[in-house]
Amino acid sequence: MLYQYLKENYIQGEPIFTGDIDIPGMTEENLRYHLKKYTDSGIICRFEPGVYYFPKIDIFGERMVLSPDAVAVHKYILRRGKRVGYFSGYTLANRMGLSTQVPFTQEICSNYAPALVRKITIKNRQYILRRPVVEVTEENVLVLQFLDCLKDIEKCAEMDLEKCGKILTEYARKNAITKKRLDKYITNYPTKIYKAIYETEVEYVSS
Repeated sequence: MLYQYLKENYIQGEPIFTGDIDIPGMTEENLRYHLKKYTDSGIICRFEPGVYYFPKIDIFGERMVLSPDAVAVHKYILRRGKRVGYFSGYTLANRMGLSTQVPFTQEICSNYAPALVRKITIKNRQYILRRPVVEVTEENVLVLQFLDCLKDIEKCAEMDLEKCGKILTEYARKNAITKKRLDKYITNYPTKIYKAIYETEVEYVSS
């Protein structure tokens, strides 16, 4: 029963979080027993307590080890295909092209963050988790990333403000970020965000 469930719901290289497994009638003790059985027999691999996966096989026929970044993304950004978070801070600035610096510690805003701000370690990789200003969904994630960039512009951006404004304007136009969409969330941000909008001269879709 468990094996069939896992094969139907997970692909190779995708983290399996035991807390996400929902099989009617299966107790936690029974679940642990079967996961250990599958791990001992080599059917699945154990990444760390509570995290398993079907390994991918490389071109040499060797099992590929699951990376901490893959676990972080599946746990805090795209949980079972559902948007629950996004990269933030210096990580977001780099991904948006506002900075060329690649931060050693990745930053993530997630609905699953256990505190307002917390540093966590997945294997040997550190991450900073933050709670978002509102619940992250597929519908609002682009707007929240846009507003986060403006909020952190002085701290995280490496480019001058005019260049940042052009980059964010292009992002807003590409993703149809309108004033109406911004107004829905902007009051959840500190007032310095208005200063950032003024100084970058960023433009967004008017309607």
